[in-house]
Amino acid sequence: MLRLACLLILLALVGAGQNLWAQYPWPLEPFGASQRITGTFCEYRGPSNPHFHNGVDIPQNDGTPVYPVVDGRITAIATAGANAYVRVDSFAYVHIRPNPALSIGDVVVAGQTVLGTILPGQGHVHFIDGYAGAWRNAIRAEGGLTPFEDPWPPVISDVRFYVQPTRQRLAPEQLAGPVEITFRVAEANAPPGTSTAGLNNGAYTVGYRVLTRDRQTTVFAPGDEGVVFRFDRKPDEAYVHHVFDPLQASTSRHVYIPTNTLSARSAWDTEALPEGDYTLALFAGDTRGNEAVTYVDVTITRQDVIPPPPVTLTEAVLDEGRPRFRWEGGVAEDLHGYRLYQSPDARSWTVFLDESVLPGPRAAHTHDAPVEAATYFYLTAADSARPPNLSLQSDVYGLAPDPDGRRILIVDGFDRASGSGSWQEPWHAFAATHGQALAAAGFGFDTVANEAVEDGRVDLAAYDAVVWLLGDESTGLETFSANEQARVRAYLEGGGKLFVSGSEIAWDLGYRGSTADRAFLEAYLKVRYAGDDAASATVRGVPGERFEGVSFSYGTVPYVEDYPDYYTPVGGSRAVLTYGNGRVAAVEYAGRFGTGTLPGHVFVLGFPFETITSADARGEVLGRAMAAFFPAATAAEAAPGLPASVALEAAYPNPFTAHTTLTLTLPEPARVRLRVFDLLGREVALLVDRDLPAGTHRLRWAPAGTASGTYLARLEAAGQVHTTPLVRVR
Repeated sequence: MLRLACLLILLALVGAGQNLWAQYPWPLEPFGASQRITGTFCEYRGPSNPHFHNGVDIPQNDGTPVYPVVDGRITAIATAGANAYVRVDSFAYVHIRPNPALSIGDVVVAGQTVLGTILPGQGHVHFIDGYAGAWRNAIRAEGGLTPFEDPWPPVISDVRFYVQPTRQRLAPEQLAGPVEITFRVAEANAPPGTSTAGLNNGAYTVGYRVLTRDRQTTVFAPGDEGVVFRFDRKPDEAYVHHVFDPLQASTSRHVYIPTNTLSARSAWDTEALPEGDYTLALFAGDTRGNEAVTYVDVTITRQDVIPPPPVTLTEAVLDEGRPRFRWEGGVAEDLHGYRLYQSPDARSWTVFLDESVLPGPRAAHTHDAPVEAATYFYLTAADSARPPNLSLQSDVYGLAPDPDGRRILIVDGFDRASGSGSWQEPWHAFAATHGQALAAAGFGFDTVANEAVEDGRVDLAAYDAVVWLLGDESTGLETFSANEQARVRAYLEGGGKLFVSGSEIAWDLGYRGSTADRAFLEAYLKVRYAGDDAASATVRGVPGERFEGVSFSYGTVPYVEDYPDYYTPVGGSRAVLTYGNGRVAAVEYAGRFGTGTLPGHVFVLGFPFETITSADARGEVLGRAMAAFFPAATAAEAAPGLPASVALEAAYPNPFTAHTTLTLTLPEPARVRLRVFDLLGREVALLVDRDLPAGTHRLRWAPAGTASGTYLARLEAAGQVHTTPLVRVR
């Protein structure tokens, strides 16, 4: 009775918003033991509906009872939706199913009264200390949830420098003028190896200092000894993008801008310091006193260090065997020209053409020498400074001649801005990944940006097959715009062959799209939206269908794919790939489309092809799709009847310089493995390792980077082994 009387005396004060308890226990059992945190106070929530997180997330199983942290009176209850909650004076408990025995005005007792249970599918309670406009950090250093043990410091990564107020990046050894700094903080509230949700939270303090290069003296420190942001209380939502970079930050990726102030965009004025070498100390801390510091050596210069704007490569195609390139952008007052880089493997790069051949403001070039093997390219713009400043590179595009004269087009439809999705760089090489898979399967290809198709510069009808990549492109930039839908409809109605992949196609067109979008999705891509999170990172072929026997993982490289679509086949399509949990990952359809009279063919994948972990699996998937598109490429050729025996014919040309073609024959379907060895018995190339139908098959070997000399091609099929010598000369 005495306790209840004291409680009633204090309720008026608590109800007025005063918190008389600097410390309080946890709202989940065990109340007096430190618990995990999967979301910290004032970390970023976005990019849709960007705001500061107004509480802390405490993970626990669905259905776990939630208790008040202090004695008090219930002031609000909400029972609907995922954000159902109970408020006890200045504390709110969100994502719980309220106890039906409680009502507004009831007195509750800390650690005894059950306020509710964690809602199904939530897996945590969102705990709020304070009222709207006066939220406090519940894991603050001086109080809050107690005890709270966190010996793990934050991790700093992805340090970047920009010319403020532009998004032009600068190298750390070439800083000039007003500079914006960004870096990512992943605050760990759990030991390494646990759930990523506990390892990628937001920081309590963030800042930077400018030191002499020997790190002995601070020459500049903004704010409070370099601390720019300290989150004891939640700032106004209007300031969220002063704190977090809107082009890089997301709910699970907290990228700060320490050169801003809380209430205004600002910059580090490098001109306030003499030219020379310095070291930046970038730091972030948590409420337990753990701090991470990253040192970056920088150089301040008064030279022109501002490169031209980025350039966009829009076409890399073969025009009568000669490579033709088109591009946009990169134009600046001091533009000198462009540099085109080439690579045989999209890893090691050399300058192919420079400003002397590609002067500005030129925007197209056709090279005289033909390309004889798969080659990959990217473009930069160069200004007239000495040495020249180079723009950010373009996306990586490739091209390759097809040994049988087929025309295959890769369409790069990925435009999602850095920070709004999983991919975090301003350029990508996803088209090159597709090109490598095509080349491994023995096919040539061109590459263009989707804009070149959309505006009619590139005609899909000129190609025998189209491979369209969308990555995690979503509603913001459209997977297929109305113009693109019209181009694809006409192509498929004319008997076209389309292979398309992306994680948000059905989400964009089916769930969020218009009636016309849904009609295109179902009538031409032959799928219906079933869900946005397949909840499986493995894929396998459907028995008896095109990819039978294929299995692979996906979704970890080159970026994390966290929301892959899953489908319902419609309009005569069939499931050909399923996720590990049985949901449909890909469909195939062959037949007429719309009002067309010629049979077309389509494969649609609900996850990004480029995130398939294994290069062999990528080659197998795209190779089997191409074999379906071009059965003549894997069937017996002109002569009637089937070959009489397994054979590996002499290569032609042989000797060869850039490439040679190997011909093998099969009297019946067989598992085929064709490899190339050097004279020491070391394998230097795997040309094919899959089931092939009966007939004659031609495979090209283009050994870029391989030394001159004699090699041995070895065919294994139907229990037989055949070899033939290959001689490469330079």
